[in-house]
Amino acid sequence: MEQLIRNVDRRVAGIEQILPTLATKVDLERFATKADLEPLGTKVELKELRREMYEEGKRTRSYFDVVAEGLNDQIRLVGEGLAHVMAKLDNRG
Repeated sequence: MEQLIRNVDRRVAGIEQILPTLATKVDLERFATKADLEPLGTKVELKELRREMYEEGKRTRSYFDVVAEGLNDQIRLVGEGLAHVMAKLDNRG
């Protein structure tokens, strides 16, 4: 019986050493709960969002290419008009 009490004492002493290092309920309150994480996206939702963003990027680049091509045409026309005006001025002088 005495040996059993010593074993229990030894175990309790070990527990007393570990106990102060364990987190308490108050310590854990600052961490996110399941409810806090619920509004955040899942991996599947994030993957879908990435796909949508990629597709939107492709559409935007395509649209930009069309706009840039139109601007190039307009700039070319302005350049041709300016060259025509400059030629007329050179012929006058």
